Amino acid sequence: MIPSLEGYAKRGVGSEKTFATGSNIKRIFALIVAATAAGVLLSGCAPVLRKGHDVRVTGDIVKGDQKRNIAFITSDQERLVSLALSDGEEDVRAAAVARITNQVVLLKIASSDNSRNVRTTAVARIKNADTLYGIAMTNSEPLVRLAALNRIKSESVFFNVAMNNRDAMLRNAAAEKIKSNKLLFEIAMTNSEPFVRITAVNRLANQKLLGNIALTNSDILVRRAAIRQITSQPLITRLALRDPDREIRKTAIELVASQDVLEEIAAKDNDPVLRHLATQRLNHESSLAKIAADEPVPFVRKMAVIRIKNEEELERIALSDPDEEVRAAAVEQLKKPAPAAILESDPSPAVRLAAVRHIDDEEGLKNALFFDEDAGVRAAAVAKINNRTAIMTAALSDDDLTVRQEAIKRVADQATLEYIATQDASPELRVAAAARVIDQTVLKSIALSDSNRMVRETAIGRITDQAVLEEMARSVNAAVRLAAVGKLTNPRILGDIARNDPFAPVRKLALEQVGDQLVIGEIALEDVDPSVRKIAVQKITDQQALSKIIEKETDENVAAEARARLKLLESSATKISP
Repeated sequence: MIPSLEGYAKRGVGSEKTFATGSNIKRIFALIVAATAAGVLLSGCAPVLRKGHDVRVTGDIVKGDQKRNIAFITSDQERLVSLALSDGEEDVRAAAVARITNQVVLLKIASSDNSRNVRTTAVARIKNADTLYGIAMTNSEPLVRLAALNRIKSESVFFNVAMNNRDAMLRNAAAEKIKSNKLLFEIAMTNSEPFVRITAVNRLANQKLLGNIALTNSDILVRRAAIRQITSQPLITRLALRDPDREIRKTAIELVASQDVLEEIAAKDNDPVLRHLATQRLNHESSLAKIAADEPVPFVRKMAVIRIKNEEELERIALSDPDEEVRAAAVEQLKKPAPAAILESDPSPAVRLAAVRHIDDEEGLKNALFFDEDAGVRAAAVAKINNRTAIMTAALSDDDLTVRQEAIKRVADQATLEYIATQDASPELRVAAAARVIDQTVLKSIALSDSNRMVRETAIGRITDQAVLEEMARSVNAAVRLAAVGKLTNPRILGDIARNDPFAPVRKLALEQVGDQLVIGEIALEDVDPSVRKIAVQKITDQQALSKIIEKETDENVAAEARARLKLLESSATKISP
């Protein structure tokens, strides 16, 4: 038995060996509470969240509803029914439902409870197939209807649901459960929902029934689904050759295995789209060559060209076909270099461009670079040619900006690049050239003197010499200084700039790279710009320096930042102290 606290207090008067003070009483009480809590934890008992005559709910106080355990003290069916029908807590009702057997009550709950979870729990306890069918057909909650459907085993019931349910998704779910070919055929032919009919077709295994659907169904999408399930090549051939519907023929042509049938369609069909599809699946070189030569529609000839492997045939087409897309396709298909005559004389830029990409002849590329009227062809030529003089000439004098930019990417001569970067009238070309200049002095000159910001920034981005960067960091141009400071590494120079540059953004950028606490503290106290002082405050690690700033700072934002920084440092110091 634990002695009372009053007894301890009374016995403690005038005695060193007894508990005499109020603080000792509080300490004892805390120990008792802790011991009681520990006993509860060690015994494995969870906190009781609810305790009544019939039900006990335990769980985790922290997690709350995430972890609740329902235990029933009663096994009486009437009491459980009462809880299932009227308890205010959803999980208690669901747990009660899982223990009752009264089918009438379960149906009532499945029909009217305001919780989907309680309803589906009730459905899981219902045994009568007709009752389940009724729920599947009429329940107001879709997931409850689906739960009822999943409890049904009869294919005839599935069929009735698939044909008559008001919910198209449930009808489809029912169709997915049917295995009978006869029932699936009936759904495929008569169901009012197209995607339910397609689901039925996809589940059919009987080839005769699939053929019937493919030939007679009123819905093109259903017919196409059936064709994709058919294995009979004679039937697929019949559909591909003679069906009156173009979409059906397209689907069938995709499945025809016979090259002879494909050749017949590609050569004789009146529809160019169908001829194109058949040609796309042809493998016979002779048939493809004949189509490429005789087909009146260019996009069909082009498909034949794409399928042809014979180099001589491709070269003939590239030189003679009347359509530029067909000729270009032939050039693209060539494995060997394109004939020089194409590059020299084809009237189509698209064909000449294809030829440039398929030619290795330096003289032909040079001619295209210097004489072709199309800038795209010249740009492709300069990207491929290896003649340095030709590349430099294009970089300096081509009349198209894109060609010159492409040439500058390949110029190796630094003198040429420096000339363009410093003298060319086009800022875009000066940028392209500056991006490849190596000489640090030239880059400095560009960075300090070019009239275009992008050119200056490109030049600065290429500078790596710290002495040059330090000189630029003293430029009268604030934008140049800002760009240069971002690349400086000398801490002394950075500290000087952070203290003295007249432009606040330059000082800020330099300050971000300064690590010297004396310099940072000086800036935090003396810089004229509050935003600079604030950045300095954020970098200070000395508590005394922050206290001094708080005393002297006149800008409330900076002072607030200093107080927050000081509090953070004090908190960190407290955490690491022994």
